[in-house]
Amino acid sequence: MTTVCQPTTYAGPTPVPPVPIKGTITDALKARLGLPEGVIRLFEYPYIYLNEEEIGKTKYSVAEVETAVAEEIIKITGIREAITRTDLLKGTFAPTLVNTMILNNFHPKRSGNIHVIADQFWYFYYEMDTTTDIAAIHCSPWTYDTYVPLFFAGYDIPAQRIARPVTPYDIAATIATRLEIKPPSGSIGTPLIEVLAEKR
Repeated sequence: MTTVCQPTTYAGPTPVPPVPIKGTITDALKARLGLPEGVIRLFEYPYIYLNEEEIGKTKYSVAEVETAVAEEIIKITGIREAITRTDLLKGTFAPTLVNTMILNNFHPKRSGNIHVIADQFWYFYYEMDTTTDIAAIHCSPWTYDTYVPLFFAGYDIPAQRIARPVTPYDIAATIATRLEIKPPSGSIGTPLIEVLAEKR
């Protein structure tokens, strides 16, 4: 069994314009809400992290600032969408395939306040807050970034090609089922029946 995942590199990509995202949003929030510069703590694609302590000193809630940031950042050419942490926690977002993928990626303790989605065939190529010289990225929801072929080989596994959607987290569940052992405690995948022909 093996998997392959490639970063976003492709012929003829369109880079997001080399504007300083953090500075652009900071200026927009100052003009729109009169918020101080320190409200934006960090931009590390795909997340924008807010300084909630600084927001607490203003008359606005974190949710209100998140919404303002999301509305402002999608005005930048090459940005497809922005979803707030509050909307993800409350489930108040359109149930599209892309948004569902963003929800699956969301971690309540680690994810940022706003999840930024670059449009198809666009990518960030400028210096981020903690990374320089961006030449390729992960984190997009588009097929060229999410396609991960899975290969299984072994005794009694028939030669075949399967085109239905599967995910890398199906691997642990499949191996555990084939070995007739308990799956890992964090396993959320579904055993792939094609690899378990003799188990059917």
